[in-house]
Amino acid sequence: MDPTPTTQDPKTIIMNRRDALKQIALLSGGALSMSTITAVMSGCSAETGTAGYTPQTLSSHQDELVTAISELIIPATDTPGAKAANVNQFIDKMLTDWNYENEREHFLAGLDGIDQTSRELHGSEFLELTEEQQISVLQQKEQEAKNDSMPDTDLKPFFAMMKEYTLVGYYTSEIGATQELEWNHVAGRYDGCYPYNEVGRAWSS
Repeated sequence: MDPTPTTQDPKTIIMNRRDALKQIALLSGGALSMSTITAVMSGCSAETGTAGYTPQTLSSHQDELVTAISELIIPATDTPGAKAANVNQFIDKMLTDWNYENEREHFLAGLDGIDQTSRELHGSEFLELTEEQQISVLQQKEQEAKNDSMPDTDLKPFFAMMKEYTLVGYYTSEIGATQELEWNHVAGRYDGCYPYNEVGRAWSS
């Protein structure tokens, strides 16, 4: 019996991340930013079971906002949602270690605008609203993102960034990869001694 490998081949890990990024790009409806691709290919992901987490870039209020918004984007159903996958930690890592300064400032300004829109629409800050009201705020932000192509900059609208970071953070987390997605750690059985007469003909390369 072949021994069970105790570590995963780094090349396999990289390929898995590439495959994940392709799927996430399809889910998000567009190309991922270079900052996101670089971060994930370098191993950036949400942590599991992290005790004593303190955000490095997000304020405590911003961290709560990111947690609430990401959970509305990927809510818990029969599988855990973004909050359980610690997507907020992934987003803080992106902002701290992987975003360019202009990306970071743009995201944080957009995040602060969530409360402004919430007050304009419903008279209270986002975290004080009902879920239905919160969804209405995000729907407006999503519509603004669709209307704002930002032709003079490479930056995506805030809500497009928020959705991208949420999807990437979730589906590269242990929860997203093993509970939400169907995880297949082996592509298939390899038989190196298959009888030629059962193949029928040679395969073209």
